[in-house]
Amino acid sequence: MYQTDFEKYINLKIEDVSSISVNDLPEEFSLRAFKTVDEFIKKTRNSDYEWVIYFDYVTGEILRCVMGKVNTVVIVFEKDEFLGKNVASIHNHPDEVFSPPSGKNFGILMRDFEEYELIVAKRGLWILKAKCVSERLMIELNVASIELFKSARDQANMIYSDEYMVDEFCDMLYGDFLSKYINDKKIKYIQLTKKEYNHDC
Repeated sequence: MYQTDFEKYINLKIEDVSSISVNDLPEEFSLRAFKTVDEFIKKTRNSDYEWVIYFDYVTGEILRCVMGKVNTVVIVFEKDEFLGKNVASIHNHPDEVFSPPSGKNFGILMRDFEEYELIVAKRGLWILKAKCVSERLMIELNVASIELFKSARDQANMIYSDEYMVDEFCDMLYGDFLSKYINDKKIKYIQLTKKEYNHDC
């Protein structure tokens, strides 16, 4: 019997993995939204492919759910699909993909309906706040992410390849470089933070 991506997601097993605490999320996120995020983390942290859900960070309601591939999820949005909603998205990065945001994650800066993008990685939860629409800034951050990753690979003495490679030290460096680059700009509407998983959960 055919199942929609939403039905497949609902039926995913909740794994016994550590998660975040409610205080790790932006203050605008409700307890119901935290429960949506917490469940997503526990369902997808060990997944071999990417999942993404769009949800209302006030009501916690799941608005869209898409199952992707190992390193990508493709979504086509309908006009006014999220009208009147407080929209955030959350997706996971499997082991084969590095933890912090990649250049394509800055596409949020071209979506006027989405205010937060959360990324579930093995080493923590990344929270990208982007409450503005700016093609210029999206292009700048896309280019910067590529250069910062190259710098991280250089410092980690990694061999270059055409694809992003996963190495724990390089992954950490790239995340540090990217966070500093974004947050040092002190732009009110954009911020990148990382929250460690709480092993007491």
